[in-house]
Parts: sequence; structure tokens; C-alpha cells
Amino acid sequence: MNVLTQVANTRKLSQLEAARGIEGDASWHARYSHSAYIFAGGFPQSLTEGDLLAVFAQYGEIVDVHLVR
Repeated sequence: MNVLTQVANTRKLSQLEAARGIEGDASWHARYSHSAYIFAGGFPQSLTEGDLLAVFAQYGEIVDVHLVR
């Protein structure tokens, strides 16, 4: 599945949960509440994985980078 489609589906699910008042353990967020993964977007196409590692390494060890082109 396309990454942008995944983002759109996640937004829809979050909006649906908010509209229905779903929270706590019933929310999909509970499954990832202790995850260290973050989404960072809007970077220039010319940026490389090495560039991202150099920038984000100051905040901790980088384990995985998925750079969409």
C-alpha cells in the first residue's frame, strides 16, 4: 500500500475514533503508546538517509529510516 494512502487511512481512523469518543485501551493508539517511532515529513527530495541520520542522531540512536521517494 502506498505510504500516502496509509497516512490518509490513519487520519480517517483517528477522526472516526474521536467522533465516537473511543479512547484508552480501545483506541489503536494504545497499541503504539510506547513506540519510539515518529513520522517526519516535508523534507526536500534531495535529502539522503545519511542527512536524516546526521540531523536526528542528536536526539538518540536511529534504528530505522524509511525514506519515501
